[in-house]
Amino acid sequence: MNGEDNYSYENQIDIIEDNVNVTKTSDIKEFFILIGGIVLLIFTILFLSDLAMRFFLDKMTYETQTKIESFLTLDALPERTYSENEQIWLNRLNNINNKIIAQDDELKKLKPLNIDISTKKEINAYILPNGNIYFTTGILNNLKTDEQAAFVLAHEIAHYKNRDHLKSIGRSILALTTISIIGCGSGDLAHKIMYSIYDIGDLRYSKRQEIEADRYANEVIKKIYGTNKGAIEFFQLIDKNQKLPEFVHYFSTHPSPQTRIRLLGN
Repeated sequence: MNGEDNYSYENQIDIIEDNVNVTKTSDIKEFFILIGGIVLLIFTILFLSDLAMRFFLDKMTYETQTKIESFLTLDALPERTYSENEQIWLNRLNNINNKIIAQDDELKKLKPLNIDISTKKEINAYILPNGNIYFTTGILNNLKTDEQAAFVLAHEIAHYKNRDHLKSIGRSILALTTISIIGCGSGDLAHKIMYSIYDIGDLRYSKRQEIEADRYANEVIKKIYGTNKGAIEFFQLIDKNQKLPEFVHYFSTHPSPQTRIRLLGN
């Protein structure tokens, strides 16, 4: 190859490399840059929207809260006959509820909370979007003292007082709205990625809510009974029934019982 041919060849290579239709980066690199941009956009939108939503809910009047909860009220559950033990527990829970309200002036401003029993066998207590609090038969069969029951009830009341039930609904709506707006095409992969990102963020959010509710309930039972023994006993009960190693709770919506006991001891 002579000098002129060599110059012509190198010139053609330069032209090809400078062509706008020829990429200098790999497809894999561009893919990860695109995914990174989508992830950042999703987190930014959810973070800012969540801040705005929580600010609105924290400033909302109790009258507005009641109207929203009325809108969220589910169809009435069919009436059922309570067993003797369930009726005894209902009376105990309502008496405990009165004690909790008596030591919190802010709770006195709220609507009366309806406490009921669910026939589920799992050890759980929960609050519905309309503010109704349920104890499962599973948890009632394991609670031994009023102090333990008071901690659980105060924990659920704290969720209501902090409007966590409404914030959780708001976060779900924000996530679904963000997914619908951003779209990222119609591929299932994109939707799975976004749902996964939201789920991880929601776990941390839920744990923060749980810890704050634990702290409130811990202070409440110390005021009523002079000790937080009921809280420690309850988490020991949960720990015994779950029998899960500490690391499993990293991906749980609740901190581990061991972690919660340590936090209550501080």
